[in-house]
Amino acid sequence: MTIQKNTTFILCLLTLLLPADFLSAQNRSKTAPVTENSLPAFMDGKVQRFYRHRADGKAGREVMLYFKGSKFSGKGIIEVACAGKKERISLQSSSGIDSFAVLLPPNVGVTAGCEATFVLSSGTKKIRYSISIPALRQWTVFIYPHSHVDIGYTNTQANVEVIHKRNLINGIELAKKTAGYPKGARYTWNPEVLWPVERYLRTAAPHQKQYIIDAVKKGYLNLDASYVNTNTSAAADEELFEFLAHSRELKKLTGTKIETFVQVDVPGMAWGMVPVAAANGIKYIFAMNNGSDRVGHSTQLSFKPFWWKSEDGQSKVLFLQPGSYTPGAHAKGFEYWPKMAGQTDTSKLLQIVKTDHPRQHFVDRYLAEKLPELEKSDYYPYNIFAMSWAMADNTPIDADLPDAVKSWNEDYAFPHLVISGATEIMRTFEQKYGDQLPVLTGDFTEYWTDGLGTAAKQTSMNRTSKERLIQDQTLWTMLRPGEPAPRARIKEAWRNVSMGTEHTWCYMDPSKQPITNDILQVKFGYFQQAQDQSKALMNAALAAVAKKKSPLIGVFNTLSWERSGLVQISKEQSDLYNSVQDDKGTDLVSQRLSTGELVFSAGDIPAFGSRNYALKNKKEVPVTGALAKDNVLDNGILKVVIDRQTGDISGLLYGGNEFVDAKAPGKLNSYRYLRGGDSPEKATGPSNVKITIKENGPLLATVLVRSDAEGCNELTREITIMAGNPFIEIKNIVDKQAITRKEGIHFGFAFNISKPVIRADIAWGVMEVDSNQLSGANRNWITFQRWLDVSGAANGVTWCSLDAPVFEVGTMTANIIGGATNSPKWIAKIDPAATIYSWALNNHWHTNYPLSQEGKITFRYRVLPHNTAFDAGLANRFGLEQAQPLIATPVKSGEPCRPLLSIDGSRKVVVSILETNESGNKVLVRLRSVSDKNETVKLNWLTRKPLSVTISGQGNDPREKKTGQEIKVPAMGFITLDAGFSR
Repeated sequence: MTIQKNTTFILCLLTLLLPADFLSAQNRSKTAPVTENSLPAFMDGKVQRFYRHRADGKAGREVMLYFKGSKFSGKGIIEVACAGKKERISLQSSSGIDSFAVLLPPNVGVTAGCEATFVLSSGTKKIRYSISIPALRQWTVFIYPHSHVDIGYTNTQANVEVIHKRNLINGIELAKKTAGYPKGARYTWNPEVLWPVERYLRTAAPHQKQYIIDAVKKGYLNLDASYVNTNTSAAADEELFEFLAHSRELKKLTGTKIETFVQVDVPGMAWGMVPVAAANGIKYIFAMNNGSDRVGHSTQLSFKPFWWKSEDGQSKVLFLQPGSYTPGAHAKGFEYWPKMAGQTDTSKLLQIVKTDHPRQHFVDRYLAEKLPELEKSDYYPYNIFAMSWAMADNTPIDADLPDAVKSWNEDYAFPHLVISGATEIMRTFEQKYGDQLPVLTGDFTEYWTDGLGTAAKQTSMNRTSKERLIQDQTLWTMLRPGEPAPRARIKEAWRNVSMGTEHTWCYMDPSKQPITNDILQVKFGYFQQAQDQSKALMNAALAAVAKKKSPLIGVFNTLSWERSGLVQISKEQSDLYNSVQDDKGTDLVSQRLSTGELVFSAGDIPAFGSRNYALKNKKEVPVTGALAKDNVLDNGILKVVIDRQTGDISGLLYGGNEFVDAKAPGKLNSYRYLRGGDSPEKATGPSNVKITIKENGPLLATVLVRSDAEGCNELTREITIMAGNPFIEIKNIVDKQAITRKEGIHFGFAFNISKPVIRADIAWGVMEVDSNQLSGANRNWITFQRWLDVSGAANGVTWCSLDAPVFEVGTMTANIIGGATNSPKWIAKIDPAATIYSWALNNHWHTNYPLSQEGKITFRYRVLPHNTAFDAGLANRFGLEQAQPLIATPVKSGEPCRPLLSIDGSRKVVVSILETNESGNKVLVRLRSVSDKNETVKLNWLTRKPLSVTISGQGNDPREKKTGQEIKVPAMGFITLDAGFSR
């Protein structure tokens, strides 16, 4: 091949690969001889997907012209006209070309389409071609590099920790190496959540700790607020504050603001995250959900950024769900994921992915499909696009990314790619579009809380541990004033709670052994540790007053109002006694239970205080109170009738009103077993029902209902009423068989309420079902905290579920099996109903959760009828009293606990927690309101007078000094006070 032929070949190749204005400039300077002009018969064209760089430094739309009939050769001019702008481009070829890339004038076709005309002239000959140029925004695409933290999903928890701690170091080192790259291509690592950082720093040497601090300050490592990817809808109110404590600590350690809460995989988020995030200085929420598996309608909120306002009407955060994670990386990620999944030998785990072809399996296809889709929509008028770059779950970092982005940005002007962290993405949205974004209120009720029912026993343990930890901290403040609280132990207990609430339970293929069992046992260990630690912390607080085998019983109230209730003394503690006397020497009614415990009624226990009671050997005081006869319970306030055939509560009479819906197929506490995929009508109930009396007054009476039930070795239901109390206690024990076919157990409660409205207690809010839920929220099953209320205009029922946090409305709507992507079974609207179902347990998931559960599992419920309209204050107090019961322990002789403080004002305002710091000289007091208007309450400091009381605001930084004791609590909100004391 001659030199002349080589030159011609290269020129032809360049015409296909290089921008038109570059080629025309080259052609103008070319001195090689040109053959006779040859004009094609006509032209065709194609608008290219992306913008190219023009020679003038601006961006131009690229149109590829194709010469038909014959090639073009010689010299010519292409005149381009579009949207009122014109340009002339010189064209020259000695050997003939059959296509030519033309870049349109700057800013043509950006916001509106246009008709582009191309006239190719050579000598006196001309040909014309027109093509429609659709609008194409000049996109900035932010790429968020991360590896999804799925603790136990693809490997053991220990190995997942190894993977993500390695990613920290490798990510930082890659950021250092690419620090000199053009802006946008410089690497930065996102650990996604703080768990890998916290685990690394836990054992880090001083120089290693400084290494992390420096990386954060230089932008090599981004820290976001979430500790783990969790089920926020299942998190208790104070749990959310403890969950963000790690971000507060790292903010202090690094001196760098943490302004974004990142949630990956889990579809949906609790409304209570908004005020808690705002109180911790978090301005943004960046949520990338799973995208397909059991996500329901949550994708309706994808690519729709909005200001999410809290129920108090004051706090708000900017929320963005930019689709799912791993959208463009699947092709590459799934090449490496099989090499990581199940590989328990850490020496064989990949640490980094680096290839010779960084642009292979890149963003081209994804952006070419997704960006035009968003441009056609009427909900995304923004030219910012955020996308995940994670190859899969628990995978190494993709070290090709900086070179791929650098190469892309050299080739294309737009979309312009930027490797970034979540805060940069969200801040850019706020700066460019913050005043244009809609404001939404409502709960983004989560979908994956159905997984909690796959290990119902552990879920119950965690719910109890959370409430106990709140009581532990309040009790420490009550009993050990001025003493440093064991903050490290408390923090670790809450961390185990968080690891329980975290969204991952077991191996991705639950049938694989032994890895599934190994992972599951570690997961179950978090629940056990949280339980053990919370009990140990309570014992530590009580140790200030406790004395084993003392006949003096102290009863402690950790809530902010005076209360009464039944107290049980263990058989071991009470076996030498048969009666109880109060602190005034009055003999009280007591009752020995069939299980050996001694029960008495403790009355008027002051807020944050206690009363002492003495165990005695006297005759029991003869009183008739709560009695059982056959299948009927009656305490003079409530009358409860048990159906002989079904064991359901078929009658609940209170104040002359019947609260059971007689027309419903199931009544109250009706057992329903539903096989996976079946319609609710196919649910089976109990059989061979046997009713006996377990306890029979004078303080409490219990009817015991035993029966056969599908899915169980035996079903036991205990219904209890107490003297003087207007509510029912229910304890259902399922002796579960290990069944791997899809199944679910539901307990139905069909109430007789006219025109019912259901309101549920959620973290830092009260949600009216349906009307207070966002459009993409889960309506098939709803997760709540301590109580829900079904009320009409004149009466209603407050209902508590202490163990199972998920309920359904109207019928059994949770029987959805498999991934259920786009399933018509997902509910878009909930119609008013007075029937609720407690979704006690299930095994509906095909991945990540246990396939079955067995043994005795307890589900406790409380039912409080009321002949008044809904009262949020009463409902909230009732729920708190059930979740945080009176605490009884043998104590030393002496004065009972004197309350630190009391509050006067609205009963709709309660103290959520009293929390002493590690020095003992500061007490945090958090007030929560369930009132629909602002409330003013007065704090009365009774035993210790604080030197100062400060209201904590954004990021827990002091916002306002309080000189008086009157505190204004926002409607449906909370306020945090820091009371400072002398040492």
